[in-house]
Amino acid sequence: MTGRQRHDAGGRPDGFGVAAFGFALLHLLLGLLVFEPTLFPGGDNAGYLILGDALRSGEGYRDLHLPGTPLHARYPPLLPSLLAGLGWIGGVGVAKVVMLLLTATTVWVTAHFGRRWVGAGPALGAAGLLAVNPTLLEYGHYILSEAPFALCVVAALWFSGRKDHGGAVVAMVAAVAAFATRTSGMTLLAALPLAWLLQGHRRRAIWAGVAAFGALGAWALYQRVAAASEPGYLAVLLLLDPYTPEAGSVGFGGLFARAAENSWAYVSRVVPETLLGPGGGAGSGGIALGFVVTAAALAGWVIRSRARLAAPEVFAVLYAGLIAVWPSVWTDRRFLLPLMPVVLLLALAAAWQLPAPAGRWLRWAAPAVIGAFGLAWVANTGPDRIACVASYRAGDPCDPPANESLYAAARWARDNTPPEAVIANRKPRLFFWYSRRRGDLYAFSSDPAVVMQGLEAMEADYVVVDQVSGTTQRYLVPAIRAHEDRFEAVYVGGEPPSAIFRLLPPAANAD
Repeated sequence: MTGRQRHDAGGRPDGFGVAAFGFALLHLLLGLLVFEPTLFPGGDNAGYLILGDALRSGEGYRDLHLPGTPLHARYPPLLPSLLAGLGWIGGVGVAKVVMLLLTATTVWVTAHFGRRWVGAGPALGAAGLLAVNPTLLEYGHYILSEAPFALCVVAALWFSGRKDHGGAVVAMVAAVAAFATRTSGMTLLAALPLAWLLQGHRRRAIWAGVAAFGALGAWALYQRVAAASEPGYLAVLLLLDPYTPEAGSVGFGGLFARAAENSWAYVSRVVPETLLGPGGGAGSGGIALGFVVTAAALAGWVIRSRARLAAPEVFAVLYAGLIAVWPSVWTDRRFLLPLMPVVLLLALAAAWQLPAPAGRWLRWAAPAVIGAFGLAWVANTGPDRIACVASYRAGDPCDPPANESLYAAARWARDNTPPEAVIANRKPRLFFWYSRRRGDLYAFSSDPAVVMQGLEAMEADYVVVDQVSGTTQRYLVPAIRAHEDRFEAVYVGGEPPSAIFRLLPPAANAD
C-alpha cells in the first residue's frame, strides 16, 4: 500500500487513517476534560472578541475599547472575522469549542502531512504526541491565534508537497490564511515560493511569490492608512522590551546576542515546557529533554535537506529565526507551538534512521514516555477544570483572583460611571469586555509627569489600580502618589483589592 492510499481493497479506511482520526478524537476528548470556560487573562482574546463584535455590528475593523474607536492595525483580520460569524451562533463558549476543534484538526492534518513528508511511523508518533500535548490542549480553549495559525501552517505544508497545480494553490491559500491570522505567517508566505524555486518549479515559485507580495503589500498598505503613527513590525521587533519602550532599541550586533539568549531559552526551557506542560522545563531533566529533542530535530532537518529541500525545511529555518530575534520577553510556548509539529516530525524521522535495537526503542518508547507526561498533566489538571466549569455554570466564575478583582471593578464601572467615561487601566480590552467603558493603557514611563500627560491626552476620567500586572505599581501608582490632589478614590473592592480613582481637573488644585 502506498502512502497516498486511504482505503483498503474493501473500501474500508486503512489503519493509518483510523489511527490519525483516533488521535484527533483523543485530543478532542482530553481537551474537554481540561476545558477552561474563563477568558485567557492576558487580554489578547478580549481584543479578538471586540474586533469580532465590531465587524458583526457593521462598525468596521475598529478597536471599540479605545477612545475614538480607531481602525485596528495590529492583528490581521482572519480570526476576528471568524469570531464575527460565530457571534451569530453563540458567545465565548462557542468560540472556545471551535478553537478546540481546530487543534484537533491540527492533530489529524499533522498525521497526514507527516505521512507524505517523513513516513507513516514518525507521522503517527508526532500526531500521538500532539494529541496529548499540554500546550496544544491549553491553547485549544483559548480564543487566540495559536489554534487557527497552527492549523493553517500544517495544512499549507501538507499541500505544498503535492506535485499538481491544485495542491500548490491550496498550499498558498493556507499560507495567506496563516498570514491573515498572525503576522509571523510571513515566514510561511516566503517559505513556499522559495522552496519551489530551489526545487526548480520556477513558474510555480513566480506566481506564489506574486501572491505572497500581494498579501504582504495589502496588509502593509492598510496598516499605513489605518495607523500611520503606530510603530511598524520592525520597530517593535527591535525594542529591547516592548513593555519598557524607554529602554530603547537593540542594535544590529545586539540581535545576535538576543538570538543566542533566546535560542538557549527555547532549548533549555520552552521546548520541555511545551512538551510536558508548565514547569516541565525545571531542572536538569528538562534541559536534557530540550537538548535531545532539538538535536534530533536538527539531525532530521539535515537528513531531509540532503535529500530534498522542501517547504517544511525552509519554513522551519525562517520561523525559528524569527522567534529567535523577537524581544526576549516574548520567548514563550505560544510562539513555539506552531513550529512543534515540524519539530516533532523531524525529531522522530531522525529516530527512525537509527539502527536497531536502539532505534526501535527510541521510535516508540521515547514518544510514549513524553506522552505519559502529557496524560499525567491532564490527570492533574482535569479535576480542577471540571470543577471550574461547574462553578462557572452556577454563576460563580473561577478566574484568577487578581483578574476576578479587576472584572468586579469593571462591572462596578459599568453600573456607576457615565457611558462616555474614559477609564485608563492595564488591561483595557478585558476591562471593556466587562464594563463597556472605553479606555487605554497608561503610559509606560517611570516619570510621573509623562504618565499624567498620557492620561490627559487620553482625556481619562478614571484610572484603575489593579493587581494583575507589575507595571501598574511601577508606573501608575508613583504618578498617583506624586499627584495625590488630582485623584479621588471612588471604588475599592476585591481580593486582592482593585481600586478606581476619579481623575480631577487641574483647576481642583486651586481650591
